[in-house]
Amino acid sequence: MKRIATGLLKASALAVLVATTAQAELVRNPTQVGTSIDLGQIVSGTVWDGSNAPTKRTEYQVITRTGVYLTESAVYNERLAIQLTIGGLFWFALPETPDFQDRRIQFGPGVGQAQGVYSFGADPRNPAATLQFGLFPHKYSDAVNLGEYLYRSGTYPGTLTSGGWSYINSAAYMAQGLNLTVPMLNGMLRHNFTLFLERDLEPTNDLSPGYMITARPLPYLELGAGVVWAHAISLNSDRLSPKTARNAYSKSTGLPVTSETTVSPCGTGADSLSGDCGYYTFRGFKTAARASLDIGMLIGTESIKAGDFKLYAEAALLGVEDQPYFYEKKVERMPVMVGLNVPTFGILDRLTGEVEYRASPFPNSNQILLQEMLPHPVNDAYSYDPADAKYNDIKWTVYGRRSITDGVSIYAQAASDHLRHFNRSATPGAEPATPDSNDWYYVLRLEFGI
Repeated sequence: MKRIATGLLKASALAVLVATTAQAELVRNPTQVGTSIDLGQIVSGTVWDGSNAPTKRTEYQVITRTGVYLTESAVYNERLAIQLTIGGLFWFALPETPDFQDRRIQFGPGVGQAQGVYSFGADPRNPAATLQFGLFPHKYSDAVNLGEYLYRSGTYPGTLTSGGWSYINSAAYMAQGLNLTVPMLNGMLRHNFTLFLERDLEPTNDLSPGYMITARPLPYLELGAGVVWAHAISLNSDRLSPKTARNAYSKSTGLPVTSETTVSPCGTGADSLSGDCGYYTFRGFKTAARASLDIGMLIGTESIKAGDFKLYAEAALLGVEDQPYFYEKKVERMPVMVGLNVPTFGILDRLTGEVEYRASPFPNSNQILLQEMLPHPVNDAYSYDPADAKYNDIKWTVYGRRSITDGVSIYAQAASDHLRHFNRSATPGAEPATPDSNDWYYVLRLEFGI
């Protein structure tokens, strides 16, 4: 693994060397290797087998994963930082069945990052701007599990996610594209211009430009706001608003049209058109705003370090423009998250609690998104009555971290969030594993690296 990573790093650096002066220098950093071992339980929740069947209730379902990684990095000519991380994950499929293929350990290799960061300006140690490009985790808030809505949430539908292949420490968006950062006023103001390729949210391979501004008017206060134009640039724009009866709605009634409808306002046939027929679209704007207040720094006590006592919050609007029936009320598309770092006076490195609220009558589902690539939150609007919705509007997380010694840390997380598990074919669950108010899980992690 190390030999592969070193070879790729040298190949990346060689391309830069050819295009620049012979006096330039490539300085390699020490190789980093490590592993993490997760063990926990879904105390109460559901698992999904990847079919159209309803999810299955479960209690005390064991969940475990083990990850390994290797990172090579270097700095070229003091301006271009290169990082490459490769690794693998050992995991078990859910739900458990008597079939050996479902119970055997799975392994998947992957690339954790393959990025370059170029520094502009006269002094590369204090750059006028930086350009980050490639594959890299992108994070803009203090969140440990919930939040980070602007990039890792959908637009139509506004699917919320947390976790992923990692149960813990994964509150970031794995970006593929460009991120230009321009600081101003000695760091009091920062602009981020992003252009990311959609790789997790259907339709994939579209380009979504975004912008975020971050201000620090006071040492203990940080404010931020941003906007993303989801699926703005597409090489196949027909995918964004499929002209089929499954994706149609009546402009006069504001109701969806399905194949089960007795009289279709779209005429006869799935692909026919009429003046009364409109079509749902994936394309749209999503916005987010956030704030962070370092209470410990504000009160100025020596017993609390900066960041140990911090209140932060984020709110988003996932789809600025309304669409009939599914997306008629903006308040139903506005998740709000509040988090608090609690001081433990040296017992833990961090103790955090987060709470999220979103009053949507539709499930946080991606089933029709993955199976039919339609911008709907439910499979069939005529078999779903929002008045009967029993989905929990409140999600929560409790997170702790403690460093044991150099390179060795332990983590713990208990949550009722948006985590989806994977079946044998690595298909994620259509809905989160903890949809009800009494559902929750916990995970313990041992992590070490050098």
